[in-house]
Amino acid sequence: MKAMLGEAGRMTRFGLVGGAATLIHLLAAGALLGFFTGLSPFIANIVAFLMAFLVSLHGHRHITFKQQGSGVKFFVVALSGFALNNFLLASMLAVTPLPDFVALTISTLAVPIVSYLAARLWAFR
Repeated sequence: MKAMLGEAGRMTRFGLVGGAATLIHLLAAGALLGFFTGLSPFIANIVAFLMAFLVSLHGHRHITFKQQGSGVKFFVVALSGFALNNFLLASMLAVTPLPDFVALTISTLAVPIVSYLAARLWAFR
């Protein structure tokens, strides 16, 4: 029971840190798309991802997992999530009439479960 509570707490902290990083990601991407008319949503997504990665790494090291873990492994996890994010974004932009920011929001919110499992079981093990 104690182990389950510990895992639930870790998942909650992951969600909070990830939520903060996702908010940074979406705010940065939205600002870039808003300020730079004609900017590719993919370029905005790359810049926003890098900003959010720094927030995420710091938060997961100090709040979620409370250990250093491997920054390189976590970058691989984050980059894999980012690749999935971009695949989803490209797919939605190709086959739906969704506005760029709506598609970007959906693709960004779809990735966290996979990221948690990879971070928990590999990067911060």
